Amino acid sequence: MEQITMEQITHFLQTAKEVNFNILALYEKEPFIMQIIAGVLFVIVMIIVLVIRSKMRHASANKAVQSLESYVESFDDYQKNLQKILKTIRSAQGEFLEALQAKKEAFYKDHLRTLSDEPLDVKIDKYQEMASLYTKLAKAAKDEELATFYADKAQEILGVVLLEDISEYMKNFSFTPEDVEVLEKIVAYANTQEDKEAILSIVMEKLQSVDYGSNLERYNFVKNLDPEKLGDIYNYIKEQQEKLFESGERVVAAEVLEYLLENGEEAKVFSYIKALQVPTHLQELYYRFFNQKDSQELDFAFIANPVEINQQYADYLESLITDAWRDDNELEKLLEYENLTRIIGHDRVRLVKERIDGLKKGFNETEMAKEALELAKEAHRLALETKTLMELKEKNAQKKVQEVIGEDEETAKENEGVKKEEGV
Repeated sequence: MEQITMEQITHFLQTAKEVNFNILALYEKEPFIMQIIAGVLFVIVMIIVLVIRSKMRHASANKAVQSLESYVESFDDYQKNLQKILKTIRSAQGEFLEALQAKKEAFYKDHLRTLSDEPLDVKIDKYQEMASLYTKLAKAAKDEELATFYADKAQEILGVVLLEDISEYMKNFSFTPEDVEVLEKIVAYANTQEDKEAILSIVMEKLQSVDYGSNLERYNFVKNLDPEKLGDIYNYIKEQQEKLFESGERVVAAEVLEYLLENGEEAKVFSYIKALQVPTHLQELYYRFFNQKDSQELDFAFIANPVEINQQYADYLESLITDAWRDDNELEKLLEYENLTRIIGHDRVRLVKERIDGLKKGFNETEMAKEALELAKEAHRLALETKTLMELKEKNAQKKVQEVIGEDEETAKENEGVKKEEGV
């Protein structure tokens, strides 16, 4: 860069006086000197601006610290104040650092307090925002103690605080549609973490402790789940629901079975009742459903179950047999049902079979009588037709005889007339 001599400076000042310090005129006569002066002034102004901005940031940070010392209403207010501190913490020193050091733990606890009443799905997002800011503070702080503090708290927020909140939420999980959304939020968050099993294990601990047949709300819970969002958790819950109807040793609430009967899944209920091996529950279901619904299949599901309970199956079957006593098809249908022989006894079954045979025999005899009657009617019809034909033939014969006799009489008359004429 070219050096400016004293002679050039003296000449520049004389020129300035000549143009009466008119900047434009001076720039025309001394452009080089004016450019240098402009550059120096720019640097000076920038230094002043930076100093002012630095002081303003420090003032803002100090004000933020003072604000944190008083009660802060919202999480967002805390975030804003810490953002102000983040901008100056790298160069912070003196009273500012001392105040921050003294209050850091209290600020952290109060920051968490602002989220205490928020629902878990909101907390999951807010905790992540808070942990991200604390991580930035840890990286920006040159003070080792502060850097360590913020780094530790960033890990604690997600690794301890959030996990405890998730655990507490799952303890009180009530399987409502609202809970479905939160469950999906937890799983989505877990899938973004390296140690996702630590989170999912909390969820599974609750889900594995639940009887999905104990009430209708839990049973229908699976209907609201999204397989794509929940993956293995959905598969687990669905599998547990299906197992309710497989072993015969699980208790499915009557309200669940009622729901299935009313929604086109009767076969699942019939199969469950036939295989149920829990006498107390079978007894409860008997009082609620047996002979109470317009479904013979449901009633016979109870009859097919060999478990001993207080029941009146024999009376029920006797009533059905009595009502169907003249209907061999209905009686045969009744005999096809499982466990019927054990309930009404072999003697009663033998009587029913004999009744069926008798009805069939009577049916056959009736059919034969009908057939004979039809044959008799046909024979009578043929006899009438034959008689009619014979009468017709007889009439025709008589007519021909009369015609012949008439012809003979006419011929005789003609011959007599001829004889008379010849005699004359």
